[in-house]
Amino acid sequence: MRAVDRRDESLAPSVTTPADAGPDGTGDGVQMAVNQYFERTSQFWDELYRGNDVDAAIYRLRLSTTLHWIDELDLPPGARVLELGCGAGLAAVALAQRGCNVRATDPVAAMLARARANAATAGVSDRVAFGVADAQALEFADQSMDLVLALGVLPWIADPPRALQEMARVTNSGGTVIVSADNADRLHSSIDPRLSPYLASTRIMVKRLLRRSPVGSSARSRLHSIREVDAMLEEAGLDRLRGQSLGFGPFTLLGRRVLPDHLGVRLHRSLQRREDHGDRGLTGRGAQYLVLARKGSTGRAAG
Repeated sequence: MRAVDRRDESLAPSVTTPADAGPDGTGDGVQMAVNQYFERTSQFWDELYRGNDVDAAIYRLRLSTTLHWIDELDLPPGARVLELGCGAGLAAVALAQRGCNVRATDPVAAMLARARANAATAGVSDRVAFGVADAQALEFADQSMDLVLALGVLPWIADPPRALQEMARVTNSGGTVIVSADNADRLHSSIDPRLSPYLASTRIMVKRLLRRSPVGSSARSRLHSIREVDAMLEEAGLDRLRGQSLGFGPFTLLGRRVLPDHLGVRLHRSLQRREDHGDRGLTGRGAQYLVLARKGSTGRAAG
């Protein structure tokens, strides 16, 4: 796997720009920087799940947990699924193989190209329709989907509440929305002062004192607490049915990894088992928060 700037949604310590302002001072500037980042790194995202490091292990766990939850939904053959931020298309392919009709969307052309190639290789191109979409302004009809899936989307968009409202709008009554967020209370960030979200203002002040701008041209992801995500779901008219924090690591000190890959993966798995069994010190401390919510008959449409 080639080397790449690994400031992805699981590793980025915080947003370095305001949520509604980018390099050019606008929300469009933020989205442009994000899209350019994923255009440059599309090969990395296509190869990530096959890696041997803790990042790959966490992303495989997120995908396998998502698919397990979907299997338990017992969707009917031909269920209408919308995936936002499909990336290299691994989830879309897996859902098509389960008999779903998938609309796989992404704002980045390079990602869609890789997803189309992966669907063709898997022989499911007839069950997956690909297209460009903005999660904050979906061009799909109200109540047109049985399942909406958005893994790794909320950390990268300017208006997560609006996106969740849009997901709720296009989901039918009784349908399901599954999303993930980067957890602000993740264990590995709290250990490294360079990553801790609670020291973000201090880092900015130090950079200013050193005459280094805290705002750069690189895209950065945003962290959300579990409470924040649950509140946004409720505001969108979605009822949270299950949630899980996933992934421990990579552990670093001042941004440098302190464990080789094989030990990092072992530690992640050990801590995950303890979290799964209700260890109070680890509950809710995973790197990511995966949540399944259902739209009731009174679910609100976006205003």
